[in-house]
Amino acid sequence: MWKIFRKKQIKSGMDWYDITVDQFQRLQELDLKELDGQIEAASILMGINTDDMTWVEFCKELQKLDFLNNPIPDTIVRQSYRLNGHKYNCFANLQDLSVTRYMDFTKLAPTGDLVKILAVFLVPDGKEYCEGYDLNDVYEDIRTMSIVEAKGIFNFFKVQFIVCTKTMKDFSVKALRKTPELQKLVLEAMESCSMSDL
Repeated sequence: MWKIFRKKQIKSGMDWYDITVDQFQRLQELDLKELDGQIEAASILMGINTDDMTWVEFCKELQKLDFLNNPIPDTIVRQSYRLNGHKYNCFANLQDLSVTRYMDFTKLAPTGDLVKILAVFLVPDGKEYCEGYDLNDVYEDIRTMSIVEAKGIFNFFKVQFIVCTKTMKDFSVKALRKTPELQKLVLEAMESCSMSDL
């Protein structure tokens, strides 16, 4: 298990821990190399209204977003998270994932919808997966989650999924050598669930 902890640092501006899933998804739609994209990013992340600023003031504020040039840091996956005041238990271990959740994940993974993908792993405290709660409420809470924590959960599962898929593929190739038609079908099905493009 990876254990990478956030280092204490003197904060001169924002960092990735300050960015929510919702803000991150909105940033992905922007071209941050263009001035329009930078203005919109400043508005999304800092609530800046550029109509009331001089160019010099804007450039000074924009420096606070230099961290966007760095990759999102890794973090440890926790057993629970508090999102929007609600406690969520995290089930990101492939060995503990039910078939239903696994199937939901394989359907959602190709869409790239991080909020819905994380809803497979984050369940309100005291509830069972998809029972006794409104998924739309869960989606809203996940949108407020730090992108660092969200990517940590996603990447943790992604690594497990890739290793498991490779192991199953290797096993299938060996087990189905005598029936090449079935082997081809199984391998095609496994490839359709591949996460290597995410």
